[in-house]
Amino acid sequence: MVGEKKVLMLHGFVQSDKIFSAKTGGLRKNLKKLGYDLYYPCAPHPVDKKALFQSEAEKGRDAAKEYNTSATSDEVYGWFFRKPGSFNSFEIDQKVFNYLHKYVLANGPFDGIIGFSQGAGLGGYLITDFNKILNLTDEQQPALRFFISFSGFKLEDKIYQKEYDKTIQIPSLHVRGELDAVVAESRMMALYDSWPDNKRTLLVHPGAHFVPNSKPFVSQVCNWIQATINEEVQEQDHQLKVEQRQLDKPLLDDDLMNMIDSLGKL
Repeated sequence: MVGEKKVLMLHGFVQSDKIFSAKTGGLRKNLKKLGYDLYYPCAPHPVDKKALFQSEAEKGRDAAKEYNTSATSDEVYGWFFRKPGSFNSFEIDQKVFNYLHKYVLANGPFDGIIGFSQGAGLGGYLITDFNKILNLTDEQQPALRFFISFSGFKLEDKIYQKEYDKTIQIPSLHVRGELDAVVAESRMMALYDSWPDNKRTLLVHPGAHFVPNSKPFVSQVCNWIQATINEEVQEQDHQLKVEQRQLDKPLLDDDLMNMIDSLGKL
């Protein structure tokens, strides 16, 4: 459909497309009123919830509560896994990029990305050079217009740092829960700090590791999207006016030719 606005929704670790859709019902309904349809891909790697907390120190931890996922469904997935013996070291295999490449071709193009936790970490990396990382052309996926991270973090491995070193021009909203005990504030702020000052906004809610669905909070997120898009449109209009003035301005060569013609008539 021409003019249809779409958002790519990247779920968190130990979630799925269906679970994330259920967890973001309030946001989805309000964005629908603004003309946005939300698309939920499902990560390609199944996760065994029972195998998550095996050590003596981890006994008693609740995967459903900790990762804000379903307590009943065992069909949960992840975009990537921790490297053995490391807490903050990850490696995303090509299978994930290939899957998202095909997903964008089949369902896109997209106006923005919204991610939660691991999905926001993945989205924050992809946004540094979305088309290059996913092997897409500008015709297949025009420039994204916004990125929203709920409890997202920056990938710390060396192999990913080159992308973060680029100046990211896509406006971003970073949402952090004051009581979030899953993703440390320092990790969230590392992602936030990857953007220049004029392209980032920080929003803090009083809760823990989840996407808030309360009406006042959802309104803040929707208002940010509208303000961001309006600012982009204004910048584009201004640029068009500047370019038009340049086109309307007489060229120096034309002025010289007119002067020469005038001299010849004296």
